[in-house]
Amino acid sequence: MSVSGQSLGVRSLRILLFLVAALPVQGQSNRSYVGAQACVKCHAGVQHQWAESLHHKILQPATEQSVRGDFALGKISLHDSTYLLQHRNGNYYITESDLTGKPWEHRVEYALGEKRVQHYLTTLPDGRIVVLPATWDILRKTWVHSADIENPEEGTGVQVWNKACYSCHVSGGQKNFDLEHDRYHTTWQDLGVNCERCHGPGSEHVNAAASAQKLSAESRADIKEKIKDTIVNPARLDPLRSSMICAECHSFRDVYADGFRAGANYSDFFLPVMQYRLPAQDSAYWPDGRPRWISNEAFGLWQSQCFLKGGATCVTCHSPAHDIDIARNPQLRPNNNALCLKCHMAIASNVVGHTHHAANSSGSSCVECHMPAVVVSLRAEMRDHSISVPIPENTIRHEVPNACNLCHRDKDANWALQRMNSWYGDKSRQKLIRRADAFTAAVNGDGSAVPALLQILSDVSEEPLIRANAAGYLGSFPNDPAAYDAVLQSFSDPEPLVRVTAAQAIRPRAAQRAAVAPRLASLLRDPVRTVQVSAAIALVAMGVQQLPGEDGEWFENAKKLYRDRAGLNSDDAQQQFAAGKFLYLSGDMKDAAAAFRATLKLDDSIPAQYYLARALSGQGDLAAAQQILKAIPPDDAQYASAQRLLSELEASEHADEKLQKNGSNSDADARFRNGETLYQDANYGGALKDLDDALRLAPQADWAAKAQMYRAICLEKLSRFDEAEAAMRELSAKPGAQQDLDLPLAYVELLYDSGRSEEALKRIDGVIAAVPKAQAAYFWRAKVLLQLHRTDEAAKAAEESVRLLPNAPAAHNLLIRIYQMQGRAAEAAQQAEWVREYERRMQSR
Repeated sequence: MSVSGQSLGVRSLRILLFLVAALPVQGQSNRSYVGAQACVKCHAGVQHQWAESLHHKILQPATEQSVRGDFALGKISLHDSTYLLQHRNGNYYITESDLTGKPWEHRVEYALGEKRVQHYLTTLPDGRIVVLPATWDILRKTWVHSADIENPEEGTGVQVWNKACYSCHVSGGQKNFDLEHDRYHTTWQDLGVNCERCHGPGSEHVNAAASAQKLSAESRADIKEKIKDTIVNPARLDPLRSSMICAECHSFRDVYADGFRAGANYSDFFLPVMQYRLPAQDSAYWPDGRPRWISNEAFGLWQSQCFLKGGATCVTCHSPAHDIDIARNPQLRPNNNALCLKCHMAIASNVVGHTHHAANSSGSSCVECHMPAVVVSLRAEMRDHSISVPIPENTIRHEVPNACNLCHRDKDANWALQRMNSWYGDKSRQKLIRRADAFTAAVNGDGSAVPALLQILSDVSEEPLIRANAAGYLGSFPNDPAAYDAVLQSFSDPEPLVRVTAAQAIRPRAAQRAAVAPRLASLLRDPVRTVQVSAAIALVAMGVQQLPGEDGEWFENAKKLYRDRAGLNSDDAQQQFAAGKFLYLSGDMKDAAAAFRATLKLDDSIPAQYYLARALSGQGDLAAAQQILKAIPPDDAQYASAQRLLSELEASEHADEKLQKNGSNSDADARFRNGETLYQDANYGGALKDLDDALRLAPQADWAAKAQMYRAICLEKLSRFDEAEAAMRELSAKPGAQQDLDLPLAYVELLYDSGRSEEALKRIDGVIAAVPKAQAAYFWRAKVLLQLHRTDEAAKAAEESVRLLPNAPAAHNLLIRIYQMQGRAAEAAQQAEWVREYERRMQSR
């Protein structure tokens, strides 16, 4: 196909990226994997080339041919620890004391890496395959500690290879973690990236080729194309599907489903780790949205105009594809512009006129200017695959490196800006400047980012990852009507990644939930699985546990997809903790309890005890719940909540004893207790039904007043405002109504949501007068005053809220917004830093 034909064929990718149906690759559903050796008979030449490639050698058995490290040194010191290195009888050994505090000799079983650094792996008795700390720097020929390798995808501490890394370092890998016995039984078909990782399961192809050998030469020629159709050839796929094969590993992503095959839809199996969800200082991306970390080349390519307009894929440049060693490929050398000029023929006719540098200088190298080495790699820097232009403005404003100053290190970015403007003007750089400014402002909670974010989201020429990040950032401004509406409208965006992000980012208030729920329910039918799962998560977070009719079936299917995803991470404590919360909010107390128990077994430092107790009490196992709650120490973050729940459970037990002695309407009591549990779990629809039944059966019961209060709040949460207000007015007139803050605060929220700010302020001031240290009351007072545009008073109320609620992110975020409105940038930044530090603490628990 000609270059112009390719451009026409992928022009629509700007609005279709990731938009592919969630169906198996045609004809592949019954195919199986056969392993690399099955390919040798017919493809010996290609197989030999692949066998010498970095893909094959990414993970090798530790032999005298594969091990690059200097074990002859015998003893090395790294990070104040001593490591003994030995090579005897053809095997390699590293002795360390980090794992147990005592010297432990490990036989090195595998060598990981062949180009920049080489890690050494050993298997522990529990099946964990771990990265030993002593790592060989191939480029510098020295030993370094594995913790010093700048690989952002690895955590600190012991790196367990078969927890997350295995999926890209072997082919046909299965983690096989046994939670009950806390052991791994990891298996794989081939070490490294084998033929079928890029070409799909080969059984049908092998069988077809074998059958063809029995035919005459003429007959074989007739079916040659049919045999080709039994295997995936990346070069014959459209640019998007072709690059998705490489993106399986060359992208910073979360795994949502197992079983990705070459030619399948990336978005059915993976979801990018989005920039808007990462702390700025730890970001995998530069402020302008370009990848900053290693193994993220696909996200760079998908942003590039070479892909969006020209249809370039990974194998457009990395050819021959069976040997991806850049150092051995002359067409990828910086002084060789042939690949680029093949498409950019107008520039080819006058390179110096375009570059303003001498023809043979680095300044006239396409890749030096458009693919600078700014990606953090393994003790090295890799080239930026977004193939953009130098942006000195982003260096000045956001410290993003630019190609000009990487060469001209004696000059500053202002000098580069003057040269760029004099040669090219400034139009070509505006998109990346807009991105960096908008994303940076959004990270800092600055509402001035909203107009630019709206512009990015609505610009269909922007890459989907960038538009999705804009939607995500807009979600952090739920009180801005334009931002909220834009996120809601993105539910119907043609890009699945934007729809996923919108579902995750929407933050409806109580009055908006009734309108949002059906929109989310429609996403449960989306053809892309990650969209379905994200919609289910959003619905559950809103307190929805069930949906009627076919929506309910789709909802249950999406929940199952989430459960399957959690099963892939059965060895990850944080993932199990998140799964437990999802299942708990879904109303599945049994599986929620199991997930919380798994969390604590994997990492008992995670504060899951309280949640486990809630799940057990939801199952009716009050004794077990109480036992757990009593064991939660005072320094635990959930201690106060645990004590409240413990009091409720003890009160419930006393009520049961009283009922047994005095007799009562047991059905009404049971319905009230169930309604109370559902109310506490934010399942307001289910709670309302049980509370109504309980009050109908026993309107004069001891718990009737509490049931009426719960009922009124449920009505408000379900946006049934007229009924809620009538109930709240009646209850507010009763003595002692202000003492239980849930009711008056719910009344304030109702008035706030309906725009009756003056009445809301009167109510909240009444609460504070009755309970001067009511923590949440000051938070609501600040919100109401802000709605009344009384910013200075709102600031004082928000400051008091933060003083009384020092560990509440919502209070700090409200104060940030008010400070920004007042122009108090330094104080806003200080609060923003607290929020970021809080998020880091939560992520590390």
